[in-house]
Amino acid sequence: MLSFVFAYQEARELQDGQLKEIAALIDSRALAFSGSRPSIESSQDADVKVVIDRLSDATTGIAQAAGLVIPKAITDGFHDLDGNGQSWRVNIRTLHSGERVAVAEPSALRDEIAQDGAMRTLVPMLLLLPALFMVIVVIVRAKLAPLTRLASVVDRQTDMSLEPLPEDGITSEAVPFVRSINRLIARLREAISHQRRFVASAAHELRSPLAALSLQAGNLGTTITSADARERLMALQSGLRRTHRLVEQLLTLARSEQGALEQPTKVSLRVVATEVINATIGLAREKDIDLGFEHFDELEVVVDASSLTVVLRNLVDNAVRYTPAGGKVDVSVVRAGSEVVFEVADSGPGVPDAELERVLEPFYRLDHSIASGSGLGLSIVSEIARRTGGRLALENVVGGFRARYFQPLLQQG
Repeated sequence: MLSFVFAYQEARELQDGQLKEIAALIDSRALAFSGSRPSIESSQDADVKVVIDRLSDATTGIAQAAGLVIPKAITDGFHDLDGNGQSWRVNIRTLHSGERVAVAEPSALRDEIAQDGAMRTLVPMLLLLPALFMVIVVIVRAKLAPLTRLASVVDRQTDMSLEPLPEDGITSEAVPFVRSINRLIARLREAISHQRRFVASAAHELRSPLAALSLQAGNLGTTITSADARERLMALQSGLRRTHRLVEQLLTLARSEQGALEQPTKVSLRVVATEVINATIGLAREKDIDLGFEHFDELEVVVDASSLTVVLRNLVDNAVRYTPAGGKVDVSVVRAGSEVVFEVADSGPGVPDAELERVLEPFYRLDHSIASGSGLGLSIVSEIARRTGGRLALENVVGGFRARYFQPLLQQG
């Protein structure tokens, strides 16, 4: 808009200068304006028209030129006058001879010429704006592309794989920001490492005192004859067993969070599942729970056997603990394409749909739960799934609850 206004104003000033030059040429007699005619027109062409009028005392106070009425007493200089329904730009000049002349040009014609000139200045800029916009978009995208790649790198990182962001290809303006992010990642990685070491160390240090207490409680049982004291001892031993299990689960959770994956080996899933069933059968018998296989595919697969054993043991143990006495727990192992699916279905009360996500949080237990436990079993399974690329699905089914764990199979070498 400023370019248009400046070009328009410049054209107007140039046109005023032309009228002034014509009057100056007449004054210097370089342009003859003689004879009896009071006025002349430069051309009959409507697009190019300049009118020169002689103002004389012989007139009756006014002189007429192409329908323009010019007052006799008008002062020298530029004026905007109206005549015969048309507006004129008029330059009045007193010559050295004493005569006065008026050099006039239609204002509409002047405005049209000025607007055309201004538009010729403006149109190239308007045509350039879309191209300029496209160039700006391309440049901005090219400069921000490294930041977009860094964003995808950050999104892929987890607390198990916190790595500094590369600075290659980053614009100098964004480098301080990337370095600040890297310092934040370093602090976060150190804090997570301290937390995991603390949990692992605390759980490890508790194992020996708990083992000693359990041994002493066992030795004490041989010397107690009172029924009341023996009942109290049994409660103590039960508490020690729960505490020992909590410590073991804390160690398992710490190991799974540290991401120390074992070398995948070829194992028989029947052997792994049978060992898990045998380890849990004692608790199932105490509660009179029917624990066994419902469906089993004979498979030998290449997997992280240790992690898989922990997953299945926690799923089965969790189902047995939360299933009421006299219930049923069915274990199935099937292959589905490139995955092996471990399914544990029980006849327990299930989990409210609103809390299916929360039960994966460490130490979270349902308010209505009456079973003993630490609230770590499903957290451990979820952590192993995240670390190994597995997937845990929990759902309420008719007559109970079902947990399914999907583990991708590795190619056999």
